[in-house]
Amino acid sequence: MVMVNKKTFQEEYVVGVDAGTTSAKVIIFDLQGNIISEARSSYEVIRPHPGWSEQKAQWWWQAFCKATKQALRGVGKNAKKIKAIGITHQRVTIVPVDGNLQPLRNAILWDDMRMEKQVLQAQNKLEAKRIYQRTGYYPGTWSVYMTMWIRDQEPEIFQKIYKVLLVPDFLIYQLTGNLVTGAGSATMTGCLDIAHPNSWAADILSIFDLPAEIWVEKILPGGELAGYVHAPAAKETGLPENLPVITTAGDQPCGSLGAGVISAEQLGINGGTSCTIETYCPKLPLDPRCNYVIEISPLGGYVPEISIHSGGSALMNWFKDNFFFYEVNKNEQDIWESIYNLAEEALPGNLGLMLIPYFSGAHAPYWDLHARGVMFGFLLYHDKSHLVRAIMEGLAYECRRAKEMIEQGTGTPVREVRMYGGSARSSFWNQIFADILGVKVVTTKSVETTTLGAAICAAKGVDLFSTIQEAVSHMVQIDKQFFPIDENRLLYEKLYTQVYSQFYDRIQDLIRKSSLISLSHHLGR
Repeated sequence: MVMVNKKTFQEEYVVGVDAGTTSAKVIIFDLQGNIISEARSSYEVIRPHPGWSEQKAQWWWQAFCKATKQALRGVGKNAKKIKAIGITHQRVTIVPVDGNLQPLRNAILWDDMRMEKQVLQAQNKLEAKRIYQRTGYYPGTWSVYMTMWIRDQEPEIFQKIYKVLLVPDFLIYQLTGNLVTGAGSATMTGCLDIAHPNSWAADILSIFDLPAEIWVEKILPGGELAGYVHAPAAKETGLPENLPVITTAGDQPCGSLGAGVISAEQLGINGGTSCTIETYCPKLPLDPRCNYVIEISPLGGYVPEISIHSGGSALMNWFKDNFFFYEVNKNEQDIWESIYNLAEEALPGNLGLMLIPYFSGAHAPYWDLHARGVMFGFLLYHDKSHLVRAIMEGLAYECRRAKEMIEQGTGTPVREVRMYGGSARSSFWNQIFADILGVKVVTTKSVETTTLGAAICAAKGVDLFSTIQEAVSHMVQIDKQFFPIDENRLLYEKLYTQVYSQFYDRIQDLIRKSSLISLSHHLGR
């Protein structure tokens, strides 16, 4: 698929790439943040066992090459105006490689759940809070625990490992021949030294019985030169030889950057498949309650983040596939418009029907892989309109909970929210967010904020702008603003403080017992 913007070409372009979970997306931007040409190429997710999620690393490169060639066709001779390329990516995902930089097995993806025993091993060896203080990550489904799983379950592969690569490490090597990683990419391994993000937490790795040498030694900040496109890669991709390749960060920090989040008074919320809530802090904001993870920003500081694995797109697709009748051949946009129109039939507060969106476990404040989604408050009066509104309000309630935890940790009140991702396309949902969060909600003209964030890094990396902030001011354009409606805000305030914020604490132990009983029964344990 290739799309081309027919606007007059600007003088200089940059390329933003998002090597995501299911596709590689390549977008060529001008320096005003306008899309000149874009293309994507898809690949599969392999699920060999329940809870496992894998891919072949070669698919990333093949899809990147295909999408890049297609995007370049959209600019033709103007490809010479491209000055740099930046690659953002699905985070956490790893692929172990041998001394020839060839994959030793399938990559293990970010949503893989197989490493529970390794997480418990780590916690038995070292207090979880200590691990958090050194790495910015409470023990969980991060890259380092995936690597421990390979050590324990596939020792013959582990013995052959030369390096454990992240998605951008693999692609940058294919493009440039250089073996480098970015601090904003390496942070979600769960073993980066968060206070000194140009090095690994060697003491933590030693306690985990992992050699520090299996991680890429050269760690660069975002917006820095990783290398130049070499001749073989230029031939495979169509990119100009010697084009600068610039480091960026993971998809969510790039997404919030592409939405214009550059201060601690702003919060970025991505309502995509997973929902991430992030802000920016110039200094390390370790939280004594471990309520958020800490990423590295291309701005040079830190990105506190809370993630809801079952975000807007995941929950809406669950509703669409299970409860909403539609014609199979109906236009996708029309389907979603019908669903949003359905939600508008229900009143604010939803007559007490609430949803807690832990459909894929919970991160902060519970850090519980066995957490489950809850919907409560049913009456015979409730119908499908209330179900879909419960999803919208439930995700906004949980985002408010995350907002408050981030505010407590950073000591800075949030005054503005930047929405991006799937939910940002719905004005109705944006208004719900404004009413529940109680602050102004802003959307931007470009919905492709993740690739735009990578392009912003690329532009700064070759000095088209003097700072990342300057690049943001030129390349991010505001679209719409939503302000809380007083009557709705007061209603949601009562429902959130008196009900939602207390409910899961009261039932968590029962949910966990139910989950473990069911799991043990079906696994025959």
